[in-house]
Amino acid sequence: IAAGSRKSARAFLIAGITLDLASIGFYKYANLLLGTLNATGAFFGAAPRFPVLELVLPIGISFYTFQMLSYLVDVYRGDPAERSLRDFALYISFFTQLVAGPIVRPSVLLPQIKRKAKSDPEQMQMGLFLLAQGLVKKIVFADFLGAHVDTVFASPVEFNSVSTLIAVYAYAFQIYFDFSGYTDIAIGCGKLLGFEIPDNFNLPYLARNIREFWQRWHISLSTWLRDYLYISLGGSRTKRRSRVYINLFITMVLGGLWHGANWTFAIWGLFHGMLIVINRMRRDGSRFKFKEDCSAAHKLLQTIITFNLVCAGWIFFRSETFSKAIMIFKKLAALDVSGSIEGKGALIMLCIAVASHVIRGRWKLESWFISLPRPVQGWAYGVIAVVIYIFFTPEQRFIYFQF
Repeated sequence: IAAGSRKSARAFLIAGITLDLASIGFYKYANLLLGTLNATGAFFGAAPRFPVLELVLPIGISFYTFQMLSYLVDVYRGDPAERSLRDFALYISFFTQLVAGPIVRPSVLLPQIKRKAKSDPEQMQMGLFLLAQGLVKKIVFADFLGAHVDTVFASPVEFNSVSTLIAVYAYAFQIYFDFSGYTDIAIGCGKLLGFEIPDNFNLPYLARNIREFWQRWHISLSTWLRDYLYISLGGSRTKRRSRVYINLFITMVLGGLWHGANWTFAIWGLFHGMLIVINRMRRDGSRFKFKEDCSAAHKLLQTIITFNLVCAGWIFFRSETFSKAIMIFKKLAALDVSGSIEGKGALIMLCIAVASHVIRGRWKLESWFISLPRPVQGWAYGVIAVVIYIFFTPEQRFIYFQF
């Protein structure tokens, strides 16, 4: 491609992107399309004709497809092409983050693959800590919270408003601990092998606006969407503000659909698209423009509002159907406190989760832990192993495995 004309390079790029998107589109969205066509036909009185395909989603397809797209676009933009099939295959299939990310750029991972990995004691200590931390996040926090979440979201009509609100907040922290826990494990495994994988989370529920939330949540996806989709659509280069808002909105909607073949994900993307556009409008000169320098009380209020908006979006993300999501909202709006309150254990765990979020914002736990004497670290790992054994439930899997 480098030796050919720009026109030929563009043709190769389009062909590669088409093949990548066709593969993920077939496996993830064929049944959504067929189901929508059947439902539309039934609405207009026509008998459904399209069969539901029995497809098995390839492991990690959403993540390694994005990594292949990154490579294609980066080479087209001028980065050197990888000549070694072995190194390229390892980049695409690097097992520690293959199933659920982070999405690693070729410029980050390929140079590390080419150099000889060296054993670094401090790096290995950090890797072991991240492995343990990830397992605690997943098994102790996420899975414990998930038990109440699954019960309420399966049949929201059976619970009062307080139990439902606990479930909504519990899901916000369940998906955070579940996904960031997997990320910690992926980064930790990478460090043990001599590889540095970028962070994917930065205490997202401390964000003061929705833009900051996306700078802290699933960082590899949000930056990927910015660099490869938003900028490709025109980004902020256009002089028309309306076009910038449209580009932002389209990016978030497609980001929502990337998560799966369910219209609830599309609605989640629409919701965040609207929030991002409103945030951008405020930045562009509204009298309600976001203020960086304000009182501590004002900052806390901004954080609380942002967190609750994110939780409102999580209702669509978690619900199996649109009707169940609406039922959750109705339950919250009804302010029904009759009957017993379910999820008291989840509420206690939520308090611990919130406290840990705040403390981690002020205290670098990783650096403190690896500075401890080795015997103390070993004792701590023993305690962690016991706690994990107590909380372990074999039926729970990582949420992002389904994407």
